[in-house]
Amino acid sequence: MSEEKHEILVESIDRVKKNITKFCTDWVIKGVLKSQNQIRFSEGKIDINKNWDEIRLDLFLSKNRKTIEISINDIRPAVIEDTIIYCEKLLNVAKINRYFKRLPTEKLKFSVDIQNKIFDEKVANLDENAIDLVEKATEASIKEGAKRVAGSFFFGNSQFFLETSTGNEGKYKKTNLNFRIRAFAEDMYATGEALSCSTHLDNNFNAIEAGKEAGSICKKAIGGKKGKPGIYNILIYPKVSTELQAPTPALAMNTYIKKMGLSWLIGKRVGDKIANEIISAWDDGTIGYGLATSPFDDECAPTKKTLLIDKGILKQYFTNTSLSRKSQESTGNAGITMPRPTNTVFAPGDCSLEELMEISEKPTLLITSTWYTRYQSYAPPGVLSSLPKDGMFLIKNKGKKLEPVRELRINSDHYHMLENTTALGKELKQVSTWLSTSGNPVFAPFMLIQDIKMTTGTK
Repeated sequence: MSEEKHEILVESIDRVKKNITKFCTDWVIKGVLKSQNQIRFSEGKIDINKNWDEIRLDLFLSKNRKTIEISINDIRPAVIEDTIIYCEKLLNVAKINRYFKRLPTEKLKFSVDIQNKIFDEKVANLDENAIDLVEKATEASIKEGAKRVAGSFFFGNSQFFLETSTGNEGKYKKTNLNFRIRAFAEDMYATGEALSCSTHLDNNFNAIEAGKEAGSICKKAIGGKKGKPGIYNILIYPKVSTELQAPTPALAMNTYIKKMGLSWLIGKRVGDKIANEIISAWDDGTIGYGLATSPFDDECAPTKKTLLIDKGILKQYFTNTSLSRKSQESTGNAGITMPRPTNTVFAPGDCSLEELMEISEKPTLLITSTWYTRYQSYAPPGVLSSLPKDGMFLIKNKGKKLEPVRELRINSDHYHMLENTTALGKELKQVSTWLSTSGNPVFAPFMLIQDIKMTTGTK
């Protein structure tokens, strides 16, 4: 990131602050500098290789609890001046935001050690080496049995600057890697997808292994037949948890969503059992190499590792300062009006994938990927359906044979899936998908879930 852009952003922050202090009682200015890259590839070729830079100001402005939030992408001085004038007019006619009470007034301290967990010079200077990674991952996938592959690779680095009306301020920088590859066989139904994501090139990131995994799933899926509807156990890959399991801690345990009546945990209280005792889950804004890890949130409150589900028991909801109760601190999840999840982290178990296949006694489906997750209702118990894509396999002979199947859809609800999770894999994998229901990075193991209804849409 150039020094010139940094200076422009700092000057813009000062210009905004000078103007908004004339009419705001509370305010937060967040300056963002980004340099992002995308490589898109298919048919053995690079389709897109582009870079873009972004300079942005995100403003939260309040006047006697009337609030607005706005982003300014054009930071020319005249545009900033006109935008601030417009913001003042908006605040004068806005209604009081009953969900905003205050910003943190105490001097907040956050861990500087987190910076080393989220920024990697190798990623910031990856440049053309990224193409080598794409080519090697493609080769690995072909060697495993794919006929062709396609995918995308997003990577880059960002800097964030935050200042509040209560005197708190901070800055940090971070890098990101998100690699996705999908492998195809000549059989149009035989596909496999794999992901790899991290903040560091040499920690928890391996594009080549993702290529191998996608190719292997694709090859095993050749010759798949239409599955029979019925009740199955399902064994899900970590990325399937972004659709089926993570939405409860990432969405339903958001204090704001609960207040809006859109959480399937309405009626559940702290201390109630909501999952099998093997399920524990955290919102962790401090975990190493997490794509949503940062030293502080949008209020400059330090991020935390917040236990949400403890051995199946509902422990608490994540929140910000305004939505916290008097005896409760912010969990470091601002969004100032609406809290946001950071990284959802599940506790691992003690089984390998092979052991999970072996211990499942009923007919069991190995599901590697899903999409088109749709809710019948957000009301309890959170009834949904989700469509498996890519390789799906009926496990036979306790995992010694995988029979590819297709055209089945998951029909269940969040209560049932959490309560009927009976075994977990021993390793966590970070996953972040563009079509994720939870909408945030998730660290999850393989999960074995019992008695799931599988239906088909065709005769």
